Amino acid sequence: MSRMTRFAAVTLASACLGNVLAEVLRSLRDAYNTDFSASFYAAADMLRRGNDAIYCSSCLQSHAEQLFHTGPAVFSFQYDNPPLGAWLLQPLTHLTPEAALACFLLASLIAVGAAAWLLRSHITHDPRRLLIAVLAFASFPAAMTFAYGQWDGFLALAAAGAYVALGRERQFLAGLLIAVLLFKPQLVWLVPIVVAIAGSWRILLGIVAGGAVWAVSSIAILGWSDTLLWLRQISPNIVARTGFSLPHMLVSFGASSAVVVAASATLAMSTTVGLLIARSRLRSLTGQQRLSLGLLVSMLAAPHLLSYDLIVLAPLIILWAVDHERHALIATLALSAAFLVDLTLPLSWAIVEAPALLAVGAYYCHDLLSSRGTRQAPAELAPYAVVARELPTSAGAR
Repeated sequence: MSRMTRFAAVTLASACLGNVLAEVLRSLRDAYNTDFSASFYAAADMLRRGNDAIYCSSCLQSHAEQLFHTGPAVFSFQYDNPPLGAWLLQPLTHLTPEAALACFLLASLIAVGAAAWLLRSHITHDPRRLLIAVLAFASFPAAMTFAYGQWDGFLALAAAGAYVALGRERQFLAGLLIAVLLFKPQLVWLVPIVVAIAGSWRILLGIVAGGAVWAVSSIAILGWSDTLLWLRQISPNIVARTGFSLPHMLVSFGASSAVVVAASATLAMSTTVGLLIARSRLRSLTGQQRLSLGLLVSMLAAPHLLSYDLIVLAPLIILWAVDHERHALIATLALSAAFLVDLTLPLSWAIVEAPALLAVGAYYCHDLLSSRGTRQAPAELAPYAVVARELPTSAGAR
């Protein structure tokens, strides 16, 4: 790197890391306006006190007003995550909301650091990859997970673990870790379709086993009736605000929840057909590449996606940089730039991030299609043995 290039890289990295710190401090200063306090903490406190009505919006808001001694205007969110999330947070409700939020944010920062550590072999060989890792994990949209006290830092750790497990051919473990992301199903809802078409049955079995844990724990915590209430409420609620998946973006144009969900289902079916047509190519990809493809199509077609969810793509970008440093760098810069542009626009027209994410997905798929060969797992080599001897292997599975 030239001196000017190093200066620019250090400036960019410092800006991103400084922004993360600023968002943490802003979150702590205005704790009652975070998702953590208004939704997660309040729901966890209800469970601790024996009140299972965490998916009753009016009940949650009433409890929050009594708990925090403040008016209802602050509490504009209802609890939408699986019951297990609120159940796990119960010990924090013995602390004040500010102290509980501080513990949660500290744990989130540790989780992101652990995710980077898991991928250290892909980061530490080159200063440029270190820069890409910082810009991915601490991008401007990713930093919003700390601003709102969201769960995505932990989900990024699960995604990183899944990539590492796939790199070591621990497919069932990878499936279990992918299932952790079912905490926000919209992030991985098409991944099972990708791995099924690719014939990765052990990964699929791990995802199913992990999904069963979510289902059983929900029923055990709430019972059947309240679990069904959760499933009925999340569909209309999650598409109520503008987001930046392709269907979610339609909210800015006045689309109803039904239209957004229909658009999401249409994209999912179209993607499935496309994957079936290209299944021979899909099966030639590595497990890590299949997961990356599944994450991207899941997010693009999701009925609900917000800025802080992009931190889950950080491991994908780091692995992408192994073979395509410039493309990965452009991708993470584009996502941060789009986020900053959206900040300057009226809320209902903050839709620049959607086409930016689409461009990143298209760029990644272009690199997959232009790759002349992929590294196969030992069990998958036999059908491709002749081809593998003739074509150069890709470093994508390292």
